Amino acid sequence: MELRIPDLVRIANLTRRADPMPTPIRMPDVAADAASLRVSCWLVDMGDRVEPGDRVVELLTAGMTFDVSAPVAGRLTRINKPLDAAVGPGEVLGWIDTSTRGELA
Repeated sequence: MELRIPDLVRIANLTRRADPMPTPIRMPDVAADAASLRVSCWLVDMGDRVEPGDRVVELLTAGMTFDVSAPVAGRLTRINKPLDAAVGPGEVLGWIDTSTRGELA
């Protein structure tokens, strides 16, 4: 089967419109006792725009708090670990939709 130019243009346009997969916000590996790590608070709300490096969630362990940053720019679309939930290394805390970067004011 031979493709004509209009077919190739249509295929290229379909490929460009495909939304990228959401990006997970993962719990980093830390030296603290993983059993005692809990979500202290979400620093952004669902639907909020974030940039790479923005603090998005605060975690608490005995005597210490630390923040997890956004890995990419986009919009926080899902929270997997609510307030006071226990978290372990590598677990998904939430999701950022990168396809909405340009749509936000």
